[in-house]
Amino acid sequence: MRILNRYISIRLAFGWLLVFLILTALFSILELVGQLDDIGKGSYQVSDAFKYVAYTFPGRVLNVAAVSSLLGSIVALGSLANSDELLAMRSCGFSVLRIARVALGAGSVIMLGVLLLAQFVVPSLERQAIVDRELALSEVGSLLPSGGFWTRDSHRFINVRSSSYGGVLTDISIYEFDEQGKPTSYVTAREAEIDQDGQWVARDARQTTFTDQRIIEQDLPTLPLEVFLNTRQVDILSITPAMLTLDELYLYIRGLQSRGQSPDQYLLALWQKTTLPLKIAAMIFFSLPFVFGSAREANPARRVTLGTVVGISYYYFDQALGYMGLLLGLHPAFSTLLPLAIITLMAMWLLLRVP
Repeated sequence: MRILNRYISIRLAFGWLLVFLILTALFSILELVGQLDDIGKGSYQVSDAFKYVAYTFPGRVLNVAAVSSLLGSIVALGSLANSDELLAMRSCGFSVLRIARVALGAGSVIMLGVLLLAQFVVPSLERQAIVDRELALSEVGSLLPSGGFWTRDSHRFINVRSSSYGGVLTDISIYEFDEQGKPTSYVTAREAEIDQDGQWVARDARQTTFTDQRIIEQDLPTLPLEVFLNTRQVDILSITPAMLTLDELYLYIRGLQSRGQSPDQYLLALWQKTTLPLKIAAMIFFSLPFVFGSAREANPARRVTLGTVVGISYYYFDQALGYMGLLLGLHPAFSTLLPLAIITLMAMWLLLRVP
């Protein structure tokens, strides 16, 4: 039995690898074609486009993981069914449930892999890819590895060390000079954000003013900033769910809640990331009805085509339900787990009909 378990696992691994490579390569090519349209804007070059596609590659692996698991399982188990190997296994007492356990056991490697990607690899690469692309396209500043974001506005130099919860920029420094290049003022602030009137306001600020006679220092709880960053510059510093690890997402949500802001978008992203291994398991489980029952007579191309339709339909239904839930005020747990429950119950119902 161990030999059969190993044999099925190896065939499944080859099927998953094949489909993963095909899908990720396809979507990477499509992404590259889309990036080529921006070549020539600002300082964005062909090398930047290839770098962006390479940096976002792990993210695409996560996006196609569930669909690839379904199609890879159909390809691998379907080849065993077409060669009557599954029939022989069942004749030797290898039940459908046993094959399902072997498939899910082998799939646990993928489940663990996507969690590790989501936690340690994808967030940093996604942030680097987006920031590098926006800086090259807009040429609105520079992002230094240890110095934060720097930009120039007329006679002012602005430095933002990092961004925090809800679009709040932290550790702000503003250096202002006159036309002769002499310093006129220096402002530091713990954070800055846009208030209800659309005005940038710095908090816990210290303003230093240089005159010919003396230097004046003031500590201010709030300080309006007439000109700070434009929309494109704020976009560079903004944080998207893809840029955060699982623990960072949790802390980000807590921060938004403490500030009275809605965390629903980030809460949905957290649920989608944490349930991705369950979606992969459900897709592997759902592949079993495709290869049992009338598997011997099924056309392999038809089987894969049907699996593709089901996988893509599930992906878009899952995404649409998630964002529809945000509009309707549904808890992200419900909109995330409902498609998962539906696909699992359908697989169980179809397997119960297998003789």
